[in-house]
Amino acid sequence: MITGLLTIVLQLSAFGLFLPPPIAVSSFAAQTGRGGFTVREPNVYAPNLYADKIDFVATLVDLPGASKKQSYWELSYQLYFIPEDKYYEAVRRLPRGGSNPTPEQFPGRILLAEGHTKKTPLDTLKERTLILNRVALKQKVPDSQRTKFAFLMTGYSVKIFDAELKTTVYRSGIFLTEPYEANPQEQKEAIARKTIYLNFMVRQDGTLNRSQTARTTSDTTWR
Repeated sequence: MITGLLTIVLQLSAFGLFLPPPIAVSSFAAQTGRGGFTVREPNVYAPNLYADKIDFVATLVDLPGASKKQSYWELSYQLYFIPEDKYYEAVRRLPRGGSNPTPEQFPGRILLAEGHTKKTPLDTLKERTLILNRVALKQKVPDSQRTKFAFLMTGYSVKIFDAELKTTVYRSGIFLTEPYEANPQEQKEAIARKTIYLNFMVRQDGTLNRSQTARTTSDTTWR
C-alpha cells in the first residue's frame, strides 16, 4: 500500500511540475489543459468547477515484456481532495529546499477513492488499464471548500515485473492537479475536470516514466 504550489505561480510541464520554494520536486506532475503560468487568487468560490462525479483511469501504457505471461503490474492508489487552506498550511510545514511529500503530510485531505489491484496478463492496452467510473467528488467536498485553487491528489505505489527485461520496477509518489481544466473549445475558459489519469511507461532500459497526461481518442479504442 502507499506509505507514506504555488506560493503565487505554477509552472507546468508534460511530465513534471516545477515548483517554487519551499517545494522543488521533479517527480511531481500536474494534469492540466493549460500551459505556462497560473496566478493564484486565494479563496475564490467556484462550485461550478467541481464535477459531481469524476472518473479515474490508470494505465500501464508501455511495457517491453507485455506479451510475456510472467509479467505483472501491481498498483495501490488513493485519490484525495485537499482544501486550499489545508494545502498551503502543509506546504509551509515542509522542509526548505527539495522535498518529496507523502499524502500523510497533508492533514485535512478527504479520501475520494482507494484500492489495490494486480493485473496479468498484460498483452493488450485494455488488460493494462484500470477504470473507476463516477467517483463521487462534489458531494464529498464541503460547499465552503469548493474554491478554485484547491487540489486533487493521487497517491500511488506501483510494482511492475517485466519478464522480458527480467527486472522489477518499484515506485511510490503523488501527483497534484486542479479540480478543473481548460475547455478544449476555448482554452481561456475553465471547466470541471471529468477524468483523472495515471499513466506508467516502462522503457527498454528498465526505467519508469509517470504522467497524468490526458489519453488520446486512439488510446481508448483498445486496439
